[in-house]
Amino acid sequence: VWGQPAYRDGIVYFASMDWSVYAFDATSGELLWSTPLGGALASRPVLGDRLMYVSSFDGSVHALNIDNGEQLWAAAANDVIWGAPALGEDNRLYFGDTSGDMHAVNALTGESIWNNDTDGVIQAAPILADGILYVASQTSPEATTGELRAYSAEDGSQIWQVTTPVPLWTTPVIVDDTVVIAMQGTEALLVGYDLKSGSEQ
Repeated sequence: VWGQPAYRDGIVYFASMDWSVYAFDATSGELLWSTPLGGALASRPVLGDRLMYVSSFDGSVHALNIDNGEQLWAAAANDVIWGAPALGEDNRLYFGDTSGDMHAVNALTGESIWNNDTDGVIQAAPILADGILYVASQTSPEATTGELRAYSAEDGSQIWQVTTPVPLWTTPVIVDDTVVIAMQGTEALLVGYDLKSGSEQ
């Protein structure tokens, strides 16, 4: 298990590198259900009202019935999906793949809403705040630099982009009006950027 587990109402949910999702009773440890999927699962499950969403190395996000693990739909990307998806309040689900492409789908049906095809390698989960998606990535598979991008959650259009001196592999954190990223280098440990403009704080 590489990703953080999820918890709700006495049940713990795990996505595993053995290609399966598991639900356990949090008190007794009893296995309630397990569902095999089509690839390794490196990130945490994301819980909606009745559905659970998991990203897979098979290049799809899978939606499972949270009660019994039955798969209801799978939405395909263009490459491996490493980071967890982001669930919006408007029944939209957002995720990026390792070819650098961002996707938005209907969280209830998996139907595509928009795609934004870019360069780069997205490993981290996107962060959604006030209608804007913030995405950290490596500039390209061979690059020693990274990129932080902001997208409109409505239509996927890019709002701003900044280049960082090292690849970005971890999920950003939003603090007040700043998006904070961890740097994989010696020049800085954490760097903050203005949410609206992308200027360094």
